[in-house]
Amino acid sequence: MTGKSGAEVKVGVFVFVAILVLAFMSFQVGEQSMLRGGSYDLDVYFDSVTGLKEGAPVEIAGIEVGRVQRIALENGRARLTLAVDDKVKLHADVVAHIMTRGVLGDKYVSLEGGTEAYPVLAEGGMIQRSDRTADLEVLMNKVGKIADDISSVTSSVSGVLGGEKGKQDLQMTFESMRDLTVTLNQMVQRNVESIDMIVENMREFSKDLRDVSTDNKRSVNTIIKNFEVASADMRQTLGQMNSVLGKIDRGQGAAGRLVNDEEMGDNLHSTVASLESVARKIDEGKGSLGKLVNDDTTARELDKALEGINTFLGKQEQFKTSVDFSAEYLADSDNVKTYLNMLIEPSSSHFYMIGVVSDPGGRTRKTETITETSINGGPTTVEVENEEKTEKDRILFNAQIGKRWGDLALRGGLMESTGGVGLDYYLWDDRIKAYFEAFDFDDDDPPHLKAGAKIYFLKNFYATAGWDDFASDSGNSSFFAGLGLYFTDDDLKYLISGSSIPIDN
Repeated sequence: MTGKSGAEVKVGVFVFVAILVLAFMSFQVGEQSMLRGGSYDLDVYFDSVTGLKEGAPVEIAGIEVGRVQRIALENGRARLTLAVDDKVKLHADVVAHIMTRGVLGDKYVSLEGGTEAYPVLAEGGMIQRSDRTADLEVLMNKVGKIADDISSVTSSVSGVLGGEKGKQDLQMTFESMRDLTVTLNQMVQRNVESIDMIVENMREFSKDLRDVSTDNKRSVNTIIKNFEVASADMRQTLGQMNSVLGKIDRGQGAAGRLVNDEEMGDNLHSTVASLESVARKIDEGKGSLGKLVNDDTTARELDKALEGINTFLGKQEQFKTSVDFSAEYLADSDNVKTYLNMLIEPSSSHFYMIGVVSDPGGRTRKTETITETSINGGPTTVEVENEEKTEKDRILFNAQIGKRWGDLALRGGLMESTGGVGLDYYLWDDRIKAYFEAFDFDDDDPPHLKAGAKIYFLKNFYATAGWDDFASDSGNSSFFAGLGLYFTDDDLKYLISGSSIPIDN
């Protein structure tokens, strides 16, 4: 019995010593194992360190580099003293965060950032930047606020839809939606044939357009070749101008002698001397011009006159002027119709257009002559004579006034020597213009309707295509396509000065 008790005592003492050794080793590993090589202290302030305890780990990128050595209250804020391993060097721009490990885990301090551009923190240094990452309590508070907001919204909805009135309003809303659905369905069912017809017409139109473009490729190529010839003529004209300038530089001709002849230079010098004498007399107040320059009264009256002239010229400079020339090939009649128009814009919302139109196809006019005759008081005889007359190669005129609202413009007046109206719509910063015109409102024939589009692909060039007189019952309806050339104020200045016109998109 005594031997058995002695063995139990030995086993108990061994277990007790083993527990002490295990506890000591755990303390060494958990608290100080990483700091055996030495550490240095750094301080950092937080507004709140709820849940953080002394001895909590300090980590960088998930690796433990120190411990929270002390937590103290200073001026209403929590001051933490961190014991950081000597081997870890932290820079002054490091940021300290209080993090939570998992949803219900322990709190620890996480260090982030730090660049070599900033100095290294030494013993007793202060980490200036700190941030408390949102923990579970803050998250739950935010969730609570969101729940309160949802409750407020549901209460408002309940107040609107609650009660008999709310139920009636909701029922009326659903009934209105049902009626709308039924109406739309009936509308679609009634117009199925119309929609199919529209699709079929579009298919036929695209087919006709393809056939027309295929049949008239040669004519379009001819138009393009004509423009190439015109461009070559302009290039030849510029070459001739360069030749004239070369002759002037060599002293040939009157202008050349004026520039290079020394005798003419002497004459010019004498002329300048005479002008100097005249200027001296004017400065002394001699003669009518001298009085005009030196008399204050005359000067004031002249200033008033010049001010009026400047006001008038200032208004004129606000005007924008452009010249437009285009040629349209009419596929059905195999004719080319040309237009020359001038557009005057006194403001961005008003414009005037005048121009001439050359129509080789001409127009057919119907006249009816009624003759009543009576012989010796007898019965009256009525004779009706109908005559159709076609006038070809006519020169027609345009004179229109218009107003623009944004991308939409409305114009009216004289169109091809008859009254008419037009509607223009601009797209893509005025690079595309779709237009519709109605004119020649004759009692016997339908009005002349024309629709088309212009695409401005260069600064001074554009292409146009469309359908002309598509409401005609006399067979005058025709597809047309063509090219146009236009010049603005600046282009006209280049042409007048003899410089080349800049071509860009």
